Amino acid sequence: MTLNNMVMIKGLIVLIFISAMSATFTVKSTPFTLKPLHTKEQTYHLKNNNLATISMIFQPNCSWCKKQGKTLATAIKHCQGLLNISLIGTNGNRRQLTHELKHYSSDIPAFIADRQFLRKIGGYQASPTTLIFNRKDKLLVKKRGFIPAEQLANVLDMLTQGKCQL
Repeated sequence: MTLNNMVMIKGLIVLIFISAMSATFTVKSTPFTLKPLHTKEQTYHLKNNNLATISMIFQPNCSWCKKQGKTLATAIKHCQGLLNISLIGTNGNRRQLTHELKHYSSDIPAFIADRQFLRKIGGYQASPTTLIFNRKDKLLVKKRGFIPAEQLANVLDMLTQGKCQL
């Protein structure tokens, strides 16, 4: 089996996974308004501009979050303007979460989760939790745990119709 065939098969598996998950989640929670961690503004409205959105929920002292953040940093460089990528901090106060941002790319918008947002997404059990929203603001996938770069690359490729390659 060639490498190209393997990548196609992985892409199909991701597509099937996302399709199955979209039947499970019917939560509509973006565009969302949360307090930003990078700036002094009171609130920041993440405008999806008709783009898919990938958000990662992180918390202080989460080594897997930092690893996932490296993949997201690569994604934001290659996929800017093709989809929204953001970080959403929880289980810490503003100071702790802002301090934790030193481990992530400053190019990725970062927010602090509030109870309303967490309710809208059906809560979360562990960090990192990756949220994938389609262009119509529908939560397609809520994946707990680390997502390997190859799998995330397949998702990004699919969400951008092949325009974003890691």
